[in-house]
Amino acid sequence: MWRSWRYALWVAVAGLTIWSYGFNNVPLVRPVPLVDALVVWAVVLGLPAWWRLRRLPVVRRLLFWVSLLSTVVALRLIVDLPVHGLWAARDALFALELWIVFPAIAAGYALGMRRLERRLGWLFALAIAWFLLYPLRFDLQDLGPVVGIQRPVPLFAFTTAGFVALPAFFWFLWRRAGGAGLIGAGAALVVLLFAQSRGSYLAWLLSLLVMLALRPGAGRHVGRFAVVGAVASVAIVLMGPVTGRLGEPLGLGTVIEQMGTLLGREGPGAGSFAHRLEAWPVTVAQVLAEPLGPLVGIGLGVDLFQGFSVSEGVLVRKPHNDFLEIWARTGIVGLLAWLGILATLGFAALRGLRAEGRHAWVVALQVVLGITALSQPAFGFAYITVVYAGLTGLWLGAWLREGGLAPMVRRRGMAGAGARASGSSSWPSAQGVGWLTGHGVGPPYGG
Repeated sequence: MWRSWRYALWVAVAGLTIWSYGFNNVPLVRPVPLVDALVVWAVVLGLPAWWRLRRLPVVRRLLFWVSLLSTVVALRLIVDLPVHGLWAARDALFALELWIVFPAIAAGYALGMRRLERRLGWLFALAIAWFLLYPLRFDLQDLGPVVGIQRPVPLFAFTTAGFVALPAFFWFLWRRAGGAGLIGAGAALVVLLFAQSRGSYLAWLLSLLVMLALRPGAGRHVGRFAVVGAVASVAIVLMGPVTGRLGEPLGLGTVIEQMGTLLGREGPGAGSFAHRLEAWPVTVAQVLAEPLGPLVGIGLGVDLFQGFSVSEGVLVRKPHNDFLEIWARTGIVGLLAWLGILATLGFAALRGLRAEGRHAWVVALQVVLGITALSQPAFGFAYITVVYAGLTGLWLGAWLREGGLAPMVRRRGMAGAGARASGSSSWPSAQGVGWLTGHGVGPPYGG
């Protein structure tokens, strides 16, 4: 039973990574989502494992920010739940789901980098293989089961194709040598084109620039980029005339047209971008209209998108900008706590990349998360929140162990497994992570 929290963690992360919105809507008992039950299971039963890591400064900082955000959201719920009911509870779930980062760190530490890399390799490979079925998505959804908490939705979903394909691209490019890496990166690039997401395109370019800035030697991979582009081009030709999410053909021309909409030109997706530019100032005005709105927010459950609805009367209550929404709902303290979480994990990823280029994928994950949060209700759904916090936490735990932390007490069953998994001695090199541990080489717990 005590190890079941690890299975709950992996089921939640893998299910949301691959089936995204569909898995997000699998109920435990209506209206309780299965994925949130798995998060609670992992956090509570994994408490003895991750609580021991709180003495590490990076974990302690995360614990402070997540606790502060949860406190703010809990106080808002006391006020908003009687007024807005389940809508308020729905808007509060992101704070609960962020706690998955702590059992993820403990699981990553126990696995070690080598074993974690094998598992992540399988996860990314399965996800990209699934997303390559994108042209058949409607047929698969018709054939597959239907789930739902508030309304029926297909289990087989492709919502996170662009979000997951970006870190997968850099994973295969940097970590997999030879043909397997090139084919994997080429397949991930095809998935990015299927997603037809301006945010993913921007995140791809920004991730590349960050990597070249922190790892100038990465320029030698330019040749691999060219080969990956050729692999993707051949794959698109072999698939024949296929279209992506917006119904546009795959190719560089569509990418250029989409990016042109950010400059005010007409093109695929121009209407959605224009609507955001109109809605965001209205949301700001909505907050400023309340006397204490900027300080404490206007509440959970409040409609922030002016009654906008899509097909079948589905209400869109979120302004498609998490920076704006979290400030609007929880006030300045909630926003600062959320930003503290992103900054702590993002800074850790940057330091990891600076130490070794093989950590490029986790930086790409931070970049695509930031851009997605700026243009989508990313933290409004577990398929972004849990995937982001879970994957980053797993990496952080494994990297902390690889970087020279003293092993846990062996009789507690954690250190020995992690040391064997990473293939290292009890005292591996401390290069690059002294800032995380707060110590130099040697035991951080006093010997």
